[in-house]
Amino acid sequence: MKTVLVVEDSNTSRDVTSHFLQQGGFRVLEAEDGQDALNILRERHVDLILTDIMMPNLDGWGLYREIRADKSFNLTPFVFLSVLDDIDDQIKGLTLGVDDYLTKPVTPMQLIARVNTALMRSERLSKYFYRNPVTELETSGYFKQRFMQEIDRCRDANQDLSLVVVGIGNYVSLVRGQAEWFAESASREAGAAIKAEARSYDVVADMGQGCFAILRPNETVEKAKAWAEDLSKNWDVTLVWPDTEQRISVDVGFTCDAVSPGDDNALAILKKNLASFERKW
Repeated sequence: MKTVLVVEDSNTSRDVTSHFLQQGGFRVLEAEDGQDALNILRERHVDLILTDIMMPNLDGWGLYREIRADKSFNLTPFVFLSVLDDIDDQIKGLTLGVDDYLTKPVTPMQLIARVNTALMRSERLSKYFYRNPVTELETSGYFKQRFMQEIDRCRDANQDLSLVVVGIGNYVSLVRGQAEWFAESASREAGAAIKAEARSYDVVADMGQGCFAILRPNETVEKAKAWAEDLSKNWDVTLVWPDTEQRISVDVGFTCDAVSPGDDNALAILKKNLASFERKW
């Protein structure tokens, strides 16, 4: 279920828009103006921002500029829904780079269709990235490509290459007990913690569903395991559930394997280790 942040100063309009989206299968968060929206975005994950333009404190134009100045929202679709139907306002919004501009009134089917289109466009775009612009980790597709290249290179040079897979052990319980957006936030925090402990030339990828793969060139499996054990021992990643301010820990486990110079089916090792975390859940 995707989460849409509805930003609108009119209670009636906000309620109507939220109702349409909920009927369309979306989770909805609500903000009264741009500043309220920024406060929510500091604590909650959203998949799309749907906002009015004319609002107190911080209007839609200002909110858009604030959002796009933060790389954390590079891939978050931003849609205007406004009574400003003048063509100049629409051109201004589209020129700024918003993903869509809708004018009120809008039918439920039209709203849901345009929101779904903006989300699908963002998802398609993300598949072309080698590196996720939000987490700055490599993507799973790029990792598999790089994985095979590094194996060939290390075998030709008779060098060691180790694979570490780190998994959030309680990822599914975070989804079930809290929410999917909370588990995704936990995954981003975990990825940042892993990246901070990796070497500059290690390949660190987010493989999805709370799993991360790390390639460690020129390192024996014994040393890679020692690195992973240190990472696990010093692990201290927690998130605060915003409704109750309860601190919830993010637990991790890991596997280590040597994939060069001796192994003949390294890709199978990667698949096996990723699957091992799925079975534990």
